[in-house]
Amino acid sequence: MLENFEALGQNVFVKEIKEEEKVNGFVMPDNLDADFTKGEVVLCGTGYYDHGVYVNSPITIGDRVMFPKVSGTKVTLGGEKVIRVYMSDLVVKEYRK
Repeated sequence: MLENFEALGQNVFVKEIKEEEKVNGFVMPDNLDADFTKGEVVLCGTGYYDHGVYVNSPITIGDRVMFPKVSGTKVTLGGEKVIRVYMSDLVVKEYRK
């Protein structure tokens, strides 16, 4: 239902990815990046102004990103739970080959 929405400015909407690892048949949560949230971009603004200069978005829908857990606001859009984050809060973008 997110096709009815468009992100504005530097807003990025991310669906959280929770990765788990199996060790000897037990499910272990991914604690290595405990201070960061991983997610897939579902909506993305086109960019933002920084000190009077327009910065185009380096992020596109489908990108996997990481941001500090203290960043972002959990919201529900079109019945889906997502996290709203500013582009400037994103710290990692995963490149796929």
